[in-house]
Amino acid sequence: MSDDKKSPTYNHTEIHHKIEASPKAPGIKAAFRFNHASSPWVRGISSGLSSSLPILIGILFDHLQYGLIASIGGFTYLYTKDEPYAQRAVKLFLALLGVTLCFTLGSLFADVAWMKTILFGVIGAVSVYIFGALKIPGPSAMFFVLSFAVSTSIPAPNLQSVFLHAGLVFLGGALSWCISMSGWFINPRGPETAAVAKAYRQLASFVGSLGTESFHAEQHKTVVELRAAETAMKQAKINRKKSSFAHRLFLLNQKAEGLFIFVMAAANDFNPAVSKKAQAVIETFASEMATLKKHKKIRDVREEIEELSIKEELRTLLLDVNDVLQMKELKETEYIQFSQGSVKARLKAAFHKRSYVLKNALRYGIIMIVAAAVAYTTNIPRSYWIPLTCAGVMLGATVRATVQRGIQRSVGTILGILIGTGILMLEPTGIVIALIVFVLQSTIEIVIVKNYALGTLFITPNALLIAESGHPDKAISYFTSARVIDIVIGSIIGVVGTVLVFKRASSLRLPYLLGDVIRKEGQFLEMLSTEQDEEKIKRERNKLQGELVNLRALYDNVIGEYSKTAVKLEGLWPAVVATQQLGYMLLASYEGYELSETEKRELKETFAQLAAAAEQKRAPKLSSVPTLKHYPIIQGEIVALYESLQVEI
Repeated sequence: MSDDKKSPTYNHTEIHHKIEASPKAPGIKAAFRFNHASSPWVRGISSGLSSSLPILIGILFDHLQYGLIASIGGFTYLYTKDEPYAQRAVKLFLALLGVTLCFTLGSLFADVAWMKTILFGVIGAVSVYIFGALKIPGPSAMFFVLSFAVSTSIPAPNLQSVFLHAGLVFLGGALSWCISMSGWFINPRGPETAAVAKAYRQLASFVGSLGTESFHAEQHKTVVELRAAETAMKQAKINRKKSSFAHRLFLLNQKAEGLFIFVMAAANDFNPAVSKKAQAVIETFASEMATLKKHKKIRDVREEIEELSIKEELRTLLLDVNDVLQMKELKETEYIQFSQGSVKARLKAAFHKRSYVLKNALRYGIIMIVAAAVAYTTNIPRSYWIPLTCAGVMLGATVRATVQRGIQRSVGTILGILIGTGILMLEPTGIVIALIVFVLQSTIEIVIVKNYALGTLFITPNALLIAESGHPDKAISYFTSARVIDIVIGSIIGVVGTVLVFKRASSLRLPYLLGDVIRKEGQFLEMLSTEQDEEKIKRERNKLQGELVNLRALYDNVIGEYSKTAVKLEGLWPAVVATQQLGYMLLASYEGYELSETEKRELKETFAQLAAAAEQKRAPKLSSVPTLKHYPIIQGEIVALYESLQVEI
């Protein structure tokens, strides 16, 4: 794009928020950097129990081998996240069925190398597609692949043994399901309450960022958290008519959306002092919500709110939130809802030839087949660790992240081999094995949030202790002679395959997605001026909001690629920010616009030119931006988008 084209003239309200510098991809050193995340002790202990209790039960019934097999089902617990218990129950049960099915397939085709090779790819691709399309956080394909891989090395002489082993895995997974769901008895609304509190905490950061360079980044994070909170409320299957606490949560979530919309629409009217005071009040709400209980009253901050020098509408919203926390009745208000759509719709939406999710799943499956083919054409003992390592490495979100995972996996696993060798040399038996598995699995979950390499330090000895304890005569020799080779080969295949196949995948998509989002913004603006069907408007709001989130996610992937194209496309960062800002301003416009036919025609041409410019990486062919006398802020955002595209790519 060229910057020698003269900007069009316009008359609009100035947008006071600076554009922060483009985010940068972390270097290799980041592979060994420690995160400041808090340690999930409850998750760690629960995970340890899920893996070790089946072993302990097997020991008590004098069937260690059965206990070890059942402990594989315990990996189901690792798909537990912060979703509401109603959703968790369904998700974990489906994960349990998946782990059991993969284990069964591995047992059935343990002696058929070509079928095992294909199944590694199919299991990996299907898992990655489902997790990607539904945007489910977590380990994705990892433990489905692990279950399949380990089962190929466990002898099952007949069909009866196959189904016996599969039943043991199912029972182990069922136990982990019970452990994961046990929190329901203590705080049944805990996950959705935490989601709403997190949304308020992020909303406070957003309000505090007004007028600063971090405004757009905080804006994006806030929309993501509002989506998460709304999704949590829907997944919880809350019946507001039967539960006053549920109704309270619903209203708090609704008011959070109202606050976001108001702040977006009136962002230029805030000064730093007011922003910080409003931020403090909202942070107080978030802190109090984090411990919200059924009949608990929250500290009343009405006096603090009334002392703020803010617009009356904002004061009313803050007072409404305070009243909800004080368990006072409020009238519901209709606000934009940040929903994600049905499971069926999201799975279907991700299945098309331009789908990033579909391509990512196919890439994952193909490279897994290559890794499995290499594994089964060698004479390395327990060669399934080659595709298993490859599966873990390729779960990096970007090419750079994949390279980092390869380094982390290799270093962490090789050091883990030393730990595992030492454990096996002690020849643990009985309850000691269960105790070691508990300690290792708990440690993995507690430290992996700090650093992935540190987590893999304990993953290898834990997984191999479970897999090899049934072979005490061979365990140490197999462990020490083959694991390093397996890990290195698997990591190399994962990294090289990702770099070669996916090196520029995001870079190639970014200009087209940017153009598509701009075009949809124009269509949405026109819809707001003509459409009377509120349900249709809500559906289109949700679609546009989802696309805006996807746009930022794709840009983050671009800067994580190793290519000259990715470096050049960093110049589109201002356009990405301007597109998001315009989109969120349109989403915040709950009432429709009154546009003349001339304005509609001119706007349609303007958005078509802006979209084409983004797709073709050139300057827009525009002499002017339409004047919107009654909507100067929207006009200003369109001009800001025009100016952001005046860069050389």
